[in-house]
This record gives sequence, C-alpha cells and structure tokens, in this order.
Amino acid sequence: MIKTYLYKPSLYSITILCLYTGILSSQHLLQTNGQAIVNQNNDTILLQGMGLGGWMLQEGYMLQTAEFANAQHKIRESIEDLIGEENTDLFYEAWLENHVTRADIDSLASWGFNSVRLPMHYNLYTLPIEDEPIEGEHTWLDRGFELTDSLIAWCKANEMYVILDLHAAPGGQGQDEGISDYDRSKPSLWESELNQDKTVALWKKLAETYRDEEWVAGYDLLNEPNWNLPGGRALRNIYEEITEAIRTVDRDHIIFIEGNWFANDFTGLTPPWDDNMVYSPHKYWSTNDKASLQSFLDLRESFNVPLYLGESGENSNVWFTEAISLLEDLEIGWAWWPMKKIESIAGPLSVPMTPEYQTLLSYWNSGMGTKPSQAFATEALMNIAEGLKIENCVYLKDVIDAMFRQIDSESSLPYNMPHSIPGIIYASDFDLGRNGSAYYDNEIANFQVSTGTFTPWNTGWTYRNDGVDLQVCEDNINTNGINVAWIGTGEWTKYSIAVEDSGLYNIHMRVASETGDGILHFETNKAHITAPKNIPNTGGWQTWTSVIIPNVFISNTDTELILVADNEGFNISSFELNPSSLDASSLNTKFLSANTKGENSIELFTNKFLAATDNSNGFQIHANGISIPISSISIDEEDSRIVRFDFDYRILQSDLIQISYTANHVLSTDGIPLESFLLEPVKNNAQFVHVIPTIIESEEYGNQLGAQLENTGDVGGGQNVGFLDPCDYLDYEIFVPSAGEYEIDFRTASLTTDGRIEFQIIDSDGNLSVIKNIPFESTGGWQNWTTSTEVIELPQGRYTMRLFILEAPFNINWVDFRSLNSMTGDEDEDEDEEDSLVIYNQLINYPNPSEGSFAIEYNALSQQDINIYIYDFSGALVYQQEFENTNKVNKLINLNAPAAGVYLLVLELEDGEIFTNRFIITTK
Repeated sequence: MIKTYLYKPSLYSITILCLYTGILSSQHLLQTNGQAIVNQNNDTILLQGMGLGGWMLQEGYMLQTAEFANAQHKIRESIEDLIGEENTDLFYEAWLENHVTRADIDSLASWGFNSVRLPMHYNLYTLPIEDEPIEGEHTWLDRGFELTDSLIAWCKANEMYVILDLHAAPGGQGQDEGISDYDRSKPSLWESELNQDKTVALWKKLAETYRDEEWVAGYDLLNEPNWNLPGGRALRNIYEEITEAIRTVDRDHIIFIEGNWFANDFTGLTPPWDDNMVYSPHKYWSTNDKASLQSFLDLRESFNVPLYLGESGENSNVWFTEAISLLEDLEIGWAWWPMKKIESIAGPLSVPMTPEYQTLLSYWNSGMGTKPSQAFATEALMNIAEGLKIENCVYLKDVIDAMFRQIDSESSLPYNMPHSIPGIIYASDFDLGRNGSAYYDNEIANFQVSTGTFTPWNTGWTYRNDGVDLQVCEDNINTNGINVAWIGTGEWTKYSIAVEDSGLYNIHMRVASETGDGILHFETNKAHITAPKNIPNTGGWQTWTSVIIPNVFISNTDTELILVADNEGFNISSFELNPSSLDASSLNTKFLSANTKGENSIELFTNKFLAATDNSNGFQIHANGISIPISSISIDEEDSRIVRFDFDYRILQSDLIQISYTANHVLSTDGIPLESFLLEPVKNNAQFVHVIPTIIESEEYGNQLGAQLENTGDVGGGQNVGFLDPCDYLDYEIFVPSAGEYEIDFRTASLTTDGRIEFQIIDSDGNLSVIKNIPFESTGGWQNWTTSTEVIELPQGRYTMRLFILEAPFNINWVDFRSLNSMTGDEDEDEDEEDSLVIYNQLINYPNPSEGSFAIEYNALSQQDINIYIYDFSGALVYQQEFENTNKVNKLINLNAPAAGVYLLVLELEDGEIFTNRFIITTK
C-alpha cells in the first residue's frame, strides 16, 4: 500500500517564503499583458521549453509497453506480476530519482531552453479517492511536493521557468488512458464529484505552496482533456472552479487553459474568465504553416490573450525547425515533448534498450513462453532505471541543433569534427543542418494530420532524427554499426572534410544491394569529382562488398565531400579515401559529368583543374537533338574543374540535353589536353515548368499557403487540394510561349459556400500583378465536382502564376488552359475546315488524356521543315518524325504499349520556333 502522511513544506519551500516578502517585487514573475507574456520589467518572455514527460507519469509508448500496457497503472501491474510489490516500489523510487536530476536541468539550460513543463500525476501529491481514510477529505503526500521543490530549485539556479501541468488528474480526464492514467474500472474525473473536488483542492494546495515562487511561470490546469463534453460546459465549469480556488491564495500566477480533444477545441472556453490567462493548444503532425494555427491566432486576436503551445514534438528534425520557426515568427512560446524515452531518436536523450529489458518486453507482448525469474526481471528493470541518468543516456545533438541553431542558420556543421582525408568516413556521420543544407532526402517529416498518411523520415528509427534513413549495419569492415539505407534517387549527404594534401585518392566504398540498380557520384564544395558509378548486386541489403573509384583528384582547398545517389538501389556504410599510387600529372584530363544550371546554362565537370580559356570552339550542345548556339563559355574562378556554358535557349525539365567536345585546345593546369567526347548526357535539373496551354493538376504547386491534399472522388482519381480558406494561395511555375487570350476550365467542389479565385502573376523580380478574379458557385458537396469556364489574358514569358483565394472554403482539382489565339485564313474555305481543330501557329493533340493513340494537328502560313518529338516525363525520347517542306501536319500517332504518365509533345520549325503540349496517357 502507498504510505499516507501529511505534506510538510520542505526546507527549500520555507526558504522561499522567507526570502520573498512580496511576489510583486519579484522581477522574474510572469504575467500577461495583452497578447504577450511579460516579466515584472514588462519584457516580453518567449517560453522555449521541454516537457518532462515520463517522469511523474509513465506512458506506454515511452517504455515500449503500449501494446499490452498503455496506462501507468497497467504498466505497474505488469511489473508487480514479475517482481512483486516491494521490488516494484524500489523500481519506481529509482525511476523518480533518476529520470530528472540537476544534471538534466543544467543540460537543458546549456542547450538553450528557458523553461520546463512538469507533467504531474496527482497520486504523487494526494491519495486516490478510493484510498482516502475519510471520504471527501484530502491526504497530502510528501513525494510529489519534494520532487517539485527540487525541480524548481534546479530551474531557479539556471534562471529557468517551470510550468506546473496536471497531466493525470484524479480519475483521469480523458478516454486516452495512456496520457492520463485513466482506469476504466473506476469513475473518471467527469463522472465523479469527489474526483472533481480533489482536483480543485489539489490546485489550491499547489498554488498555496508555490504562490511566492517567481520561477514558476504558471499553472496548466488539465492536460489534453478528451471526453465528450457538449458545448465545453463541463470543462469550463471545472476550469472556473479551479481558477477561483487558486485565486483565493494566489492572485499573480498565470492560468494556462487547454481545450478539449487533446487541447485544441476551445468550444465554450471563451471569453476568458480571468485577466491573467493564456490559451494553450498543442500541435502534432500537421503542416507547418500559419493556416495550421489560424484558429488559435483568431482566439488571440479576438480576446487579446497570449498563446502558449504546451506540447509539440514526436517528429523529425526538419519538422522541429519548421515548427519552431513558425511559432517564434508568430510570437508563440512552446514546450517540446518529451526529454527522454527508451530507444528513441525524436528527443534530445535516449535511454538505451538493454537485451534483458527486451526479454521482458518479448514475454509481456507474447503472453507466452517461460516467465522470467524475479531476480532476472528485477535486475533488468533496475538497469533501465539506472539508464535514465543523463550520463547513461544517448545524447542526440542533431535534435538540439535543429531546435536552436538551425532556426536562424541555413549553414551546416560537422557532425563531430571535419573528417580527415586520407581516412574513413562513416556514411551516417553526415553534417548537422537542414534538409537541403547538410543532406537532401525525399521524405523528411510526418504530416499525417494534414495529409491523412503517416510518413516515416528515418525509416530505420536509429542513430539520428534527420530525414536520412539509417539502419543497424551488419558489415564488419570500416563500420560504426550504422549504414545509410532506403536511399532515394536524387538524395545526398554532405561531409565536412580536412584534406591533408592535394592529389589523387582511391575511394573504397562499403556497399550492399539486392538489385544492382544503384548509381552514385561524389562532389566537393562546387564540383563533381567522380563520374556516376554503378553499384553491383551484392546478393542482399546486408551483404557487403567493396567498390572502388580510383584516382579521384581532391584538393586541399576542398572542405566538403558530397555523396549523391543518381539512382536508388543501394546501401552504404562507409567510404575510405587513401592516396593513389599515381601522380596527378600522369592522369589524362577527362569529362566527368555535366548538369543544367538554371534555365539558360550548363556546368561541365572535369577530373582536373583547367587553365583559363574563352574559346568555345569544339564544344557543341544539343537539346532534343537540335544544336543550341553557345553565347559564352567560362571556367569557374573558384574551382577550375568547372566549365560554364551560357546560351539563349530556355531549358525545360522535359528537354534531353547532350554535350560534345571535339578539339584539343582546353588544357589542364599541368598542360594535358581535355579528351574529346561525344553526346554525353547532361543531367537536367531544370525546375518543373508548366508550358501553357496545358492542364495543371492542383497538387503540382511549387509554393503554397494553407493547402492540404486529399484523395479525390472526381473523375480520374488522384488528389485534390482541399481545406482552402481566404488568403490561402497556390503557386505554379509556368511558361507562356505566346501572349494572348486563353480559355480556362477549372474544377471545384464545395459544400455550401461560393468561391472566388484571383489569378495573379509574379515576375522574376517579385512584382505581382492581377490578371482576373473569378467567382464560382458551390456544388452542394466537398466531392461534388463541377467545371467553371472563363477567359483570361496572359503575357508571354516565364513567371509564377498564383491562384489567390478570395472567398472559400472549397476544393480544387485542376485548371485547363486552351489558347484562343488564331490567324484566320481564306474566308471561302470549306465550312468543315472552320469547324476543325486546326488553329494557325498552334499545336493541337487530341484526345487528351488518351490511351496511347491520338491525333496531332498543326497549320502555319509558310512552308518549312517540321520535326515532331515526344518525350516521357523522365526526358527520354520515345517518338520522332520529320515532315519536309510543309505548312500542315495531320498525323495519327500510336505509341506502342506506352507507360501511363505525363508526356511532352514538341514541334520544332525550321526557323527555330518551338511549340509544346503536355498530355497524359492513361492505362486501358
């Protein structure tokens, strides 16, 4: 049984009472001032905190017991079944002693936090109503107050605030038993007047105890209520009772109020009933945009009260950086969740999983097998309690870097220290920094609340919390026990390096592959230093072999090494760089690779530094088989392994670009000519641009505000953009070859509200102009789709088209642009011709979409040679035909067994004019 005794103020509490004669004289005390939280000097304080989840209240997922025991009382029952009541008491005492210590708080302060949120279990402060000797009275317990006193003392020493949070109220405040220790066999908070009375009395006791403590920021009355409370009336009633009780003993501390349904439903909780109150929503797994917080911002604005995000976390580093940046831009304080869990990557501290504890979990989960002995189980659990100490935890510095440094910096830092060259680089030890700065990964965070789909970021859930997928490695050569895995095409990792001597190095890579499809290359700060390298099929994802890239020139001026996956299909554990036996001067000067740079240039990479040249003779560049005149050629001033070509041609993402060199005047700095090469492929990095006329699917936006995707019920399936509100927008990069009028169809659905979209264009200088705003009617349902038609006028050129939402809510699926530009011919032509699909100087293909058979029509006034090209969306040429000396093309095309997807139709005239159409091929 739990021992019951009256709470006696600790020496620390008595000292507090003696030191502070009046709370209003304490300059650190926090209060509200309009929409801000301020101290007594009226300085705005933005709380940046960590939730101490799992300390006073165990949650099943933190201990990996959720499948068989989610609530703390069930976890305790499982433990008692193995080790008995007395040993269980010893385990829980060790848990409380070790989970949060002075060292933890000192560390949080050193990392940048200025506050902690203390999730309290009521049973550490008072008895459950069932155990009270006299019904309706309240027995106060020392343990909870002692732990709280210690925490406040540690925080005060670090000038950190404490938010007291009632995480498990008497009886439990929600159906989710894991977060409130709700016992379904007993009355909940909402079903018991005795539990409600005890909750009110507990808060009065807490306020009476800590009313003079200036480093207590305030009182978070109930964590994440989740109960059917019509109109929020019962929730408001108990909040008002608690507030009234607190105010009888403490007029000064802030009251933090969470809404129903996991803190976010504030129905019935407005207007505020206290003049020192803060609304405290929570945010998990949603997009990091203003729209995700708009309802709370409206609360702040309407009632002139501050906001404090009491919980967030359990996501990737990318999500952390984005969310905190958003919150701080909106001047909202926050507390992350939680500080430590068993075997976790999503917090700053991970408690190591032991084999013995895993044995217990396996037994509990299966419910079968041999029951572990009491001695074995006791030792296993006490070792886990010992592992809670911060000195025994794994510190995930990448999490803290993402939460603080990366908020204001896009630069990357070495994960430990720059990797020495020559030496071994572990693939998992890429730099610290943002996605796109230290690494690039295709899946970077979980947005399931917004998208409806769970997305892992680090699929192996080990070592780091960045977007790069890592897993435990079974290699035994040059390994730190972790490898990069589940690599996607185009993903990369960057490593800070310190090169001892310039020269040639052999790169020995430890790789594994089950497919043999993988291709990779290496880059330095600016230059590609290897050609693409194929990775063989090794026989399995954990069957490791060495692959060598020989004679790679690396300079002692190179400070970064970048590993790029040109094609997925391999794992990599490490790469070792050792000096080659060859001297660089004995190596031929060769082409390595090339890629587009922007929309009007190409960068070519060679294996050696080049001497300066301004001679473009000998180089040829082709786009879709057609020669492009080069306007200038230059060697990069900072890294002469790079040659840049500029031209007037505008590169589209679908273009097939090739480069050749057939001369000998380009020399390396050691005098060796660049070897000739023919029609080498140029990697096309051009941004996707919609060429008008075309169909633009709504989800193909580049930037957006407030957009959420959902599976559509419209014809053709796929996704639509939904949940749009006024002032949201969708941006699409477009290229309009011919200015003029365009007829547009756009597909929308809405339940009751009429909508209005403003078509805007934004040029390369950021200048915005309005094209037209277009109203449309509601359709009677969120998936009842209709097509609206309008005519707009578009200028020629490349720019951003913004669909700015004026009236909403509504959903949108696609916008179809059709040109109305035409040049009329002879009025005496056959009437059938007037009704045909032929438009002068305009390329037509129909039907669109098709199943692979379709017609092409084109008419012009002058006769020329005409070439027709069709490319798939990867840029591969799938069809080509030439028409000589003609002004008309009428062609039925049947692509044999085409893959479903998006294709680009290109018509090129002899005079260089180009027309393009994007079209869709569907499966039969």
